[in-house]
Amino acid sequence: MYSGWISKKRAAYLEGFISIAINSILFLVKYSIGTLFSSVAVVADAFHTLSDTLTSIVLVVGYRIADRPADREHPFGHGRAETIGGLVIGVLLGVAAYTFAVSSYEKLLSGISLIYSDLLIVILVISAIVKAALSLWAYNLGRKHLSQPIAADAWHHLSDSAAAWLLAIAIYAGRDYWWLDGVLGLAVSILIFLTAVKIVYESSTEILGKSPSKIELDKLIEIVREAHPTVKRVHHIHFHKYGTHTEVTLHIELPGDTALREAHEIATAIENAIRSKLGYETTIHVEPAEPARDHVD
Repeated sequence: MYSGWISKKRAAYLEGFISIAINSILFLVKYSIGTLFSSVAVVADAFHTLSDTLTSIVLVVGYRIADRPADREHPFGHGRAETIGGLVIGVLLGVAAYTFAVSSYEKLLSGISLIYSDLLIVILVISAIVKAALSLWAYNLGRKHLSQPIAADAWHHLSDSAAAWLLAIAIYAGRDYWWLDGVLGLAVSILIFLTAVKIVYESSTEILGKSPSKIELDKLIEIVREAHPTVKRVHHIHFHKYGTHTEVTLHIELPGDTALREAHEIATAIENAIRSKLGYETTIHVEPAEPARDHVD
């Protein structure tokens, strides 16, 4: 589990720092070109790219905090800072969606078409391709290391790529259809907002304490049974997740005539088995089994 956390932390730092570097370069290029051609839309897209830099900074800081060891105020460590980082990124993504929607609406009201330039098209297409590639890499990295913040950052990259593609198409086609920029802008902003809602929901349920899945429960009960077949019943199972650190509490029932020392040894053996196979720290409460009871719930 410790090596897994090191691997996840390095992946987060790698994705974060590479994203910061690439987004900073793209921001400077798009801002310079947008200013040169007096294109408000491209300048706005440049600042949208800059917001990606901020989310990557949040990602790095979140993992930096999560890496701190347990202390008196936080006896189970700071692992949930990783999830909080994903929540912050989701909120920032929602803000970006709102800003993009407002800009698109104002563009529709103004009725002003964008200024066409081949150089603007080239810069936006390059930006879109780079951000799409960065998004795909970050998403696969997040899935590989089971990191919600990295996956959330990938969605932010994808939204920036979509915005750049949209703007490139609008600049090219806007000579004949002035409203295309605004309409496509609203469509993309809705997509970004729905993504933000999904990220915020998943991060929030993790912080609030999401119940374990059936697969997790079945695996845990299987290990308990394998560790000691005299266990009659397993119940009151609760998971408490702190990043990569998981605390589990559960009740087991043993035959009523089991000696106290033997019951303690059985509970310890089960705790060690769960720690060895799943990496969970477990606290077990032992109860005497009721007659004719031999099931799990």
